[in-house]
Amino acid sequence: MNQVSVRPSALRPLRPEDVEIGRPLTMPVYDRAGALLLRPGECVESEQQRDLLLKRGSQVPLMLRKADTPAQPPGPIAVMVQLHREVAMLHRRLLSGTAAGVQERVAKLITTIETCLDQDADATLASMQLQLDPANHAARQTHAAIIGVFATRAMGMEASTARGLAGAAITYDLALGPLTAQLNRQSERLSYTQLAQVRAHPEVGKRLLEAAGISDPVWLDAVLHHHERLDGSGYPHGLRGGEISEPTRLLAIIDIYTAMLRPRMYREALPARMALRSIFLERGKHVDEGLAMMLVKELGVYPPGTLVRLANDEIGIVVRRGEDAAHPQVARVLLPDGTRDSHHLRRDTREDGLHIVDTVPFDRLPWVADEAAALWD
Repeated sequence: MNQVSVRPSALRPLRPEDVEIGRPLTMPVYDRAGALLLRPGECVESEQQRDLLLKRGSQVPLMLRKADTPAQPPGPIAVMVQLHREVAMLHRRLLSGTAAGVQERVAKLITTIETCLDQDADATLASMQLQLDPANHAARQTHAAIIGVFATRAMGMEASTARGLAGAAITYDLALGPLTAQLNRQSERLSYTQLAQVRAHPEVGKRLLEAAGISDPVWLDAVLHHHERLDGSGYPHGLRGGEISEPTRLLAIIDIYTAMLRPRMYREALPARMALRSIFLERGKHVDEGLAMMLVKELGVYPPGTLVRLANDEIGIVVRRGEDAAHPQVARVLLPDGTRDSHHLRRDTREDGLHIVDTVPFDRLPWVADEAAALWD
């Protein structure tokens, strides 16, 4: 039992507006005696839980806000980290059949992504490049949604179609989630049962979404057919060429890309450059050539958030896309002698001696991902 407590005189009653369902608490919550119930950052996941806290007379600290020190809004990276937690919660509710207002919830998530891209597209793209844990299934779906919104903007896709695709990107592997952790740890071939589950997940996902009230044809088609391939080798229906819609073709590429960036037991993660190259080589056979070329052009060969080694042996992290796909702006994090650069000197990789020669896995410098958010502040 948690023994942390405060004097009741330092508390006030919890109010409904103090709690937003599914979002981290900004203050601790105590019982009537001043014993801690919930810490800042924990979430109240349902209206029933919030109502119970209110009914039992829960308390929060008396806090005076200073007018001259307004709270700074979180940047895109912090917002995207929170967003993938909300995606995880949405998935849990969809899988359990308890989700309500799914269309509205997903619309809010998409609006958050759009707002962050407007605020700082490079930071928003980098946010998921820094979250490549294969066990974090919701982070991968969020990554797909960010790229989906970003790419449809670059294409000038019609707004309602683009929103349908974004909804699909948030939910397309919904039914695969419960199996993902096991598959990521598994080095042997899939069992017959596992293979059947994998092959069925697009149809199961579509049914779960329909049961939750989703009827958008773009959304449902992309969820159902994101594993189809232009040459007919995909599943579940073996569609070919023009039978696969453009939004679904785009989601198929995004799915391949976000999967390649994350390690599996049987292979290491591919650097973004190699993942994009692999997709580019499949153009016209498995994936749409024009969409593959567009994605490489817009994301860049080294997307924001990629850790790279320069020709002068410095190591840095890509912070801004450049004027061309191969020459982004880099913030230096390590000098050639291994000393950390606390000033994060900016490097233009178009300059002589500063071109990128390789990518560096984050597991070699794990502290970089933890500290990288400040590079976009």
